[in-house]
Amino acid sequence: MFRRAIILLFVAVCLILGSVAMAEGKIAPELEKKIASLRDSNEKIPVVVLYEGMPLFADVAKEYRFLGAPEVIREQTIRVMKENAESLHYWLQQLCENASMAAHVEGFTSIWVVNAVALKADAYAIQAIANQPNIEKILLDEPVPMLLEGDAELTWGLQKINAPGAWQYYDGKGVTVAVIDTGVNEHTDLKVRIVDGKNYIDATKPPRDDHSHGTHCSGTVAGDGKKGLKTGVAPKATIMAVKVLSSSGSGAWSNLWLGIEEIIGSKATVISMSLGGFPDQTTRDRLRLACKNAIDAGIIPVIAAGNSGSGASTIAAPGDVPEVITVGATDSNDAIAYFSSRGPTKAWGTEGTFVKPDVSAPGVDVESCSHNSDTYTKMSGTSMATPHVAGLTALMLQAKPELTAAQVKQIMEQTATDLGAAGKDNTFGAGRINADKAVLAAQSFTQVGRSDRWETVVKELSFPATVDSNGNIEITQSINNDLMPATVTIWVQAKETAARKGYYHVSFTLTGPNGTKTGTVRVDYDNIPTDPNKYDAKYGFNAGNFELVKGDYTGTVKSIEPNPKVQNMNITIGGKATWPARTAK
Repeated sequence: MFRRAIILLFVAVCLILGSVAMAEGKIAPELEKKIASLRDSNEKIPVVVLYEGMPLFADVAKEYRFLGAPEVIREQTIRVMKENAESLHYWLQQLCENASMAAHVEGFTSIWVVNAVALKADAYAIQAIANQPNIEKILLDEPVPMLLEGDAELTWGLQKINAPGAWQYYDGKGVTVAVIDTGVNEHTDLKVRIVDGKNYIDATKPPRDDHSHGTHCSGTVAGDGKKGLKTGVAPKATIMAVKVLSSSGSGAWSNLWLGIEEIIGSKATVISMSLGGFPDQTTRDRLRLACKNAIDAGIIPVIAAGNSGSGASTIAAPGDVPEVITVGATDSNDAIAYFSSRGPTKAWGTEGTFVKPDVSAPGVDVESCSHNSDTYTKMSGTSMATPHVAGLTALMLQAKPELTAAQVKQIMEQTATDLGAAGKDNTFGAGRINADKAVLAAQSFTQVGRSDRWETVVKELSFPATVDSNGNIEITQSINNDLMPATVTIWVQAKETAARKGYYHVSFTLTGPNGTKTGTVRVDYDNIPTDPNKYDAKYGFNAGNFELVKGDYTGTVKSIEPNPKVQNMNITIGGKATWPARTAK
């Protein structure tokens, strides 16, 4: 009996020593200090339990490349990583839910992205957790402070074009916008991101602003709000100051050409030009030549339409150059500003006239950086609208640096809020810009092969469907099209992996303001087409080209024959509309 007791005691000591050895080094020093400082050993403190191992997201994703569509690969990777982490965390969860431990722990959250568990535990529970296998470290879950220098308000213009929606993805960092104007002063919201170009008014001085116009425009491009008001569409973009206008607000055409010439040799990829006039045809032709040379060099000129509205054909040069992005001005109610110049342009020889402006942006009572203090001031004009569009161009180039001037213009037009007459008109152009939509469209820009073909996703849809016991589906869905009229390609894809079996052979009817379209579609997962115009891994199966206008549509989908491999399942159908339209299916 005595011998058995000695053996049990020895085993117990070994277990205790083993537990201590297992726990040794697993409790972080900061957590040990926190535990030592507790007056009440039963006090629960927030901790993070880090587990050993776990593959990287990219490594898991490689295993599911065969699924094709990136969003499906992402969903599957998340599911697998989440399940793996929960499996690792299972025994700790069981320990915490045990009746003997209930008084010592609180909460349990599995965090797959870092392979960790967050909870609150007292000193006893922390030691018990440290004894568990596969634990790498237990940390004090310290609060993370905000890196806040001041709460900046937003100008109405940034809110109107939904610049904050675009900032979720991009802020203009790494993109240089050349502001050809009266110069730029070092307002706190700008000064660490100003690169000096030349002063073509006085070459002995830097290109500082002795008027106010250039600093105000620069603030709308890139003001970051450090002094309290966020004014810039691209708040991390760099401004290149090029002074071609004097303190009176005027300058010579030759200085403008010199400024453009300088910019072509610089790192700038966008020009914001809030100036213009009505020169003779020869000068007008040279202005067009200068702009086209800049475009051919990979620079995107954004130019004001002018303030000579509201009569027709009042677009100022060089805003009347067909290849540039010309900007009209709107107010806070999305009405056209009375002063905003209207199209069409004056004739360009045998090419005739062109619809202008291309797009519109906020240009009435726009608040931006003052040139002579760290405050803000309001101005109105197409001059104020133009830097909104230049800033958006910077965001788009950060998203997709290889975009050309023509592509940026087309994306902006396609994603604009159509105002006035339907389609592009000589008052608003294609409409008032939408920063968030334009940036997302730029991000999904696709260059196909070596051709000049490109496309952008202009609308995404998602709706539930039920496959019945026979493998049939029937769906009726209402859709609001808020984009300007266009012919788009509609692509469809079942979102669930389990639903990507067999085939769905359906008929459809789409009824909207421009009539009714009917047809059939076969989505065959057993025989996925190799023709990228019939199946594209990024989007799904080509359901056909559709001519859409703004308004409400109702779509009905019904099985022609049942899917032999999918029954009794709730699925989600994803749809994407791309523009320009692909070759018909």
